[in-house]
Amino acid sequence: MLREAKIEDAQAIQNLICFYSEDGKMLFRALAEIEKSIADFLVYEKHNEIIGICSLKFGWDRLVEIRSLGVDPRYHRQGIATEMIQGSVECALLRDDCDTAFVLTYAVPLFTRFGFEVVDKMLLPQKVWNDCQACLHKDNCDETAMSLSLLPLKKLPLAKPAALKDSAEVLY
Repeated sequence: MLREAKIEDAQAIQNLICFYSEDGKMLFRALAEIEKSIADFLVYEKHNEIIGICSLKFGWDRLVEIRSLGVDPRYHRQGIATEMIQGSVECALLRDDCDTAFVLTYAVPLFTRFGFEVVDKMLLPQKVWNDCQACLHKDNCDETAMSLSLLPLKKLPLAKPAALKDSAEVLY
């Protein structure tokens, strides 16, 4: 089940981040940083275990970044990342302060299925690159920048997911 993260999920979120950050596939984030920004995280829970994570970072010239997307390797190829991306896009569509979602990723085919298109990294605002100072690949970035315009999707009638009407925690 995909849901908004709670403070008690912070350690499980960090565990998955640590797993992926060891080889530079994700930026390391300290537990205190995760706790401070817990409202930005979505988690996928199965059998009372956090097996998928991602976060949304808003505030860059009407951009939202989908970041820290990771799934426990034991659950790869089960559609969890797909659900997490869909949930992230739905969350972004509910906000008025963003028009475009972007991602820096190694999973180009996954994001292409959602309509994301490859863009030149240099088109992203300079402040996006502040987080890159802590990356293992900062001097030789091998991630692909992709973006998705949310404007056409915002014109479609988007009903708030039923679960959000009943609970602030469950996305669907």
